[in-house]
Amino acid sequence: MNDAAGDTLVSQLRRAVTTELFPFTPQNLGLDQYSVEHWIGSHPDFEPCDVAPVRHSWFPLFTGGSYLPNDFTSSRSYDFMWARAPRRSSAPVGQLSRKTETMATETDNIVFREYYYLAGNLFRWFKLYNKAPPQNSWVWQWYPRANEWMQGAKTHGSDVVTKLSKPFWDEGVPF
Repeated sequence: MNDAAGDTLVSQLRRAVTTELFPFTPQNLGLDQYSVEHWIGSHPDFEPCDVAPVRHSWFPLFTGGSYLPNDFTSSRSYDFMWARAPRRSSAPVGQLSRKTETMATETDNIVFREYYYLAGNLFRWFKLYNKAPPQNSWVWQWYPRANEWMQGAKTHGSDVVTKLSKPFWDEGVPF
């Protein structure tokens, strides 16, 4: 039964959103044995934190157009510093190429339809919890074009993904 539910979810999502950054896999979607790991951090009020003083940024908007490598110069391996996460403005090293992410953040039909950006997250948050993150959430500073998504969530509520993504839909998108 779990396989059927996962297959149905994937078939609907494939027609509705893009997956330019990562593939639809059970691990990435939180299916099967990965469901608990995804559920734990899934609430829109969730405030992540970390203790690793690492920064890594690929979004040029956050770094003035430059790439910032991991920076361990101000710490020793045992120096831990609590902070709100994410400290990086992108995926961890080795998870995603800078070229792919730069292309994605500069392409409206990806930014407004990418499952692993706000289109997918807001879709999940409204389906599971019937709400978006609060205005002071880290989400609105971390994802590309987040101000437009935040305004859209205020204006359109649970229809935000449909309203903002519609100009970029292919025919037959099933929202």
